[in-house]
Amino acid sequence: MKYDPLQKRIQPSYKRKKRKPLSEEISQMYKILVVTLTVLGIATIFSYLYVNSLKPAKGYELKQLQLDYEELQSEKRDLERQIIDAQSFQNLETDEKIQEMNPAENDKFTFIEASPYAQNQ
Repeated sequence: MKYDPLQKRIQPSYKRKKRKPLSEEISQMYKILVVTLTVLGIATIFSYLYVNSLKPAKGYELKQLQLDYEELQSEKRDLERQIIDAQSFQNLETDEKIQEMNPAENDKFTFIEASPYAQNQ
């Protein structure tokens, strides 16, 4: 007997799955679609609620920062007023160092005719 390769039985490389009827596959896909849409809907609702819950917190924080800013502006104006008062001529007249100064005598200084500046002789 001769070996004939055409008569040898060929084994399939994969096994076929039993196919379900089309109605079962449609109902299974329908269930998967409903579950997927439900999960996406719930995720969308929770993310919307989370984002909207952050807005009042940010509004409260913004209000607090505005109040702090106004308070700092008020303190700044008070400090500027104190600086102006300290630099004013009225306070210079009551300063002890200025009271200790001696007035200059006019005969020690001569004035240049074209200028209001004094010159020491």
